[in-house]
Amino acid sequence: MEFDYEVLIIGGGPAGLSAAMSLGRLSRTALVCDDNRPRNAPSTHVNNFPSQDGIHPAEWRKKTRKDLEKYKTIGFFEGAVLSVHKVDQGFVAQLSSGATRNFKKVILAYGIQDKLLSAPGFKELWGKSIFHCPFCHGFEVRGASLGLIANGELAAHGLPMIYGLSKDLILFTNGKANLSEDLQETLRGRNVEVIEEPIDHLIYEGEVLKVVVLIDGQKKERDALFVAPIFPFQSKSPIGESLGCEKTELGFYKVGERGETTVKGVFAAGDNMTMMQSVLLACASGVAAAAGVIFSLVSEDFHG
Repeated sequence: MEFDYEVLIIGGGPAGLSAAMSLGRLSRTALVCDDNRPRNAPSTHVNNFPSQDGIHPAEWRKKTRKDLEKYKTIGFFEGAVLSVHKVDQGFVAQLSSGATRNFKKVILAYGIQDKLLSAPGFKELWGKSIFHCPFCHGFEVRGASLGLIANGELAAHGLPMIYGLSKDLILFTNGKANLSEDLQETLRGRNVEVIEEPIDHLIYEGEVLKVVVLIDGQKKERDALFVAPIFPFQSKSPIGESLGCEKTELGFYKVGERGETTVKGVFAAGDNMTMMQSVLLACASGVAAAAGVIFSLVSEDFHG
């Protein structure tokens, strides 16, 4: 089987670009396929990233692509990977351009698709006044009137962190609350209001949240909301599943220490394989997956 590239990287975000850089530095050939659907597209900044704190996500990708230009073994395809099939000792990928390419290894770096509440205003404010990560966005709204949309164990996990940002906090369970007696007592002691009435819609001006309107007509003024994830996470592409990669109950690809999935030769990096989700951590997992790929490639080269 003749190979066009050694590695297929599906996804041109932090994980995919970081994997490409590591592969380039060891002069391994790789094709980065990017269909331009970044998860952080609604956001205007990347935070909690040393030397890049506050940079626009699109600018970060542009700069990283520029850095990759010196690695001549790395190619780019602007489009989607429609399918990947395991054949003999490698993989055959069908690209949205109609072309077919052969690879030795695959890195799934296409991330996840956020599941948003259907309440009007939610999609419009996502990444602007509504956030999923306090590490990424909490500093900018510290001391503001905040809301956390969560229930059960996820509420218990998120409340201390959001309360640490602002004591003016409301917990929206968006339905019947499932909270332990101890947690309810703690919330009463901290003057954190718990609202079970489902959210009907949001009132906002531009990108700024003003009011959370409940189904019964109640209105709660809030400056920003944090939202617990809706499980299971949904990958942006079904390619991993089509290859037979196993997932956890939370929707993440099962991976080993070097990022290899349950299918030999297929690796995963970024938000599709861990709850630790940020640009910096996606970069780290991309480097780890690339290291796993490189170790496999050089071992095959050396031992035959």
